[in-house]
Amino acid sequence: MTHMRLLLLIFLLVSYNGLAQIPNYVPVAGLQCYYPFNGNGNDASTLNNHLTNNGAVPTTDRFGNADAAYNFNGSSQFLIRNTPSFTFNPSSTFTVSLWHNRNTSSVVGIPLMHATNTAGNFIWIFQTGATNMQFGTNKQQSAWIWAQSTSTTNVWTHIVLVYNAGAMTLYKDNVAVATATFNHTGVTSATLPLYVGRGIGGNYFNGKIDDIGIWNRCLSACEVNDLYTATNTLTTVSAGPDLYACNGGAVTLTGTGANTYLWSPNVGNGATFSPSINQTYTLTGFDANGCSAWDQTNVLLEQFSINAGQDLTLCQGDSAVLTATGSPNIIWNNNDVSNGVPFFPSNSGYVTAFATSPNGCLASDSVLLTINPAPAVNAGPDLFPCPGDSVTLLATGANNLIWNGAIANDTTFVPAMSGTYIVSGNDSLSCTGSDTLQLFYGTLPDLNAGPDQSVCFGQEVTLTGTGGIFMYWDFAIDGIPFIPQTSGSYVLFGASNEGCQSTDTVFVSVNDASSNTIVAWGIDSYTINGQTYTESGTYTQVLTNAVGCDSLLTINLTLDFTGLNETKQQFSLYPNPVKDVLVITVLPELIGQKMEMRNIEGKYLFSQNIMSATQSIHLENMPDGIYFIQIGGVVQKMVVE
Repeated sequence: MTHMRLLLLIFLLVSYNGLAQIPNYVPVAGLQCYYPFNGNGNDASTLNNHLTNNGAVPTTDRFGNADAAYNFNGSSQFLIRNTPSFTFNPSSTFTVSLWHNRNTSSVVGIPLMHATNTAGNFIWIFQTGATNMQFGTNKQQSAWIWAQSTSTTNVWTHIVLVYNAGAMTLYKDNVAVATATFNHTGVTSATLPLYVGRGIGGNYFNGKIDDIGIWNRCLSACEVNDLYTATNTLTTVSAGPDLYACNGGAVTLTGTGANTYLWSPNVGNGATFSPSINQTYTLTGFDANGCSAWDQTNVLLEQFSINAGQDLTLCQGDSAVLTATGSPNIIWNNNDVSNGVPFFPSNSGYVTAFATSPNGCLASDSVLLTINPAPAVNAGPDLFPCPGDSVTLLATGANNLIWNGAIANDTTFVPAMSGTYIVSGNDSLSCTGSDTLQLFYGTLPDLNAGPDQSVCFGQEVTLTGTGGIFMYWDFAIDGIPFIPQTSGSYVLFGASNEGCQSTDTVFVSVNDASSNTIVAWGIDSYTINGQTYTESGTYTQVLTNAVGCDSLLTINLTLDFTGLNETKQQFSLYPNPVKDVLVITVLPELIGQKMEMRNIEGKYLFSQNIMSATQSIHLENMPDGIYFIQIGGVVQKMVVE
């Protein structure tokens, strides 16, 4: 890259030196040659029409600059270009400008002539005589046609010869002093020698000559004025800054400061084109008055590229380092990347690096990031064991599965506390995945079924348990009075907040009671045990029997006594834990009862009637967790997973 910049710098220096000796007031549009005579006869234009010097001597110019003009002795000294690059004919347009200072008026001298002796050629001449100067054109070996004016001596005089398809105009010191019209026919066109300081037949010039310019167009009066005054009327023309065509791309040359524009080499102003070589472009701008000025700019080719590096394949969660080369100012299109710094990509795809050269050329390159997903390791559902329960850690979804604590996969054990278990494994691409399982270790409820009770037959008993949630009795309903039929044990079932179940037992002794019924009718009153009844109805008297229980005497015209029968309420759940369908099997006594389901917080979820001894319930949409089924006064724990 440093070598390329050095070459571009050398090109810029050479390019700008191409017209460096041409003053800015000299028009360059159509310029065929320009001789500043700065110590040599070289052409300062780009066409290199250099003159060969035959004895002419450098001298001071009209500004007093040494060795900046040529002096001719009038007898032998001249300069010549045998094969100039320009050719004119009667239908051409051209302009010739020169400064001359004649030493004597007694001899005809020719400062400038474009001609040969070949018959029929179109030739032209500027010569000075004893009393006049004249611009002449001719069909060689025919009569000359002259535009004449008076001659001056010993003073620098500016001469401009304008030829416009036959119309000849002679300017002297910025004034059009003579005109003529070329009218020969049958004229041939050929490459003719250019003589400075003499003609083809002699007539050597005696004096000084400087700043010769020849154009293949007619200069305007404003341009003639600028050549005479050595100033530039139009000073606003700008070709713009140097441009760089990047990697074979296009550029646009746009001049400013004038009305119309002419570029050399030939491109349209404001037109876009793709250059193939480094080149200097010269702009000439013209205003509405025909004034012109020129400026130059360089169009340089630059190849600029960067290398984003090799494509990367990595596992999700891995870090990546992108290092592009070819420029010190790499910028990536991903905001998470800086060049050469690790980052964590989240998605597969192309990441593009951009850079700008010191000359403003853009370059980019992309690298493909392929992020292989981590294997979908599944540790299984969270576990809710109760004291004494065993659990199995069984994960799926990857190879070489191992749990934290170096626990092998598919290991069964009895936990002693809650904990977090993390399992990791890899896939065939060596990418690693993990999953987490939470183990919630439950506690048993501190159930209390209450003290043992002794009642008489027919008396109500209320069993109330404490210490758990969703407590239920095997043959009673918690907190609901009932009349036991026989002595026996009652088991309290209950669960802790974590769903762990425990039991406690209370014994109820049932002592016999006695009862009698008296039916009487058709009497006005009835007296028994000192109590007289005078109205119809049902009456009772309670007496005490031998075991301390009541002996119930019922007096009723119509006696209807029905004792309360204990109903054993039992059912089973299968499978438990359940995933999709739960099967409930009940004793015949529970058919017709209502089944209720609640979650672990005791919130009611739904209910339905038990219609047969075996009944199915679909639970596919139930979230995993612990639930309770209650039928009658019986409650059982159910796990959905």
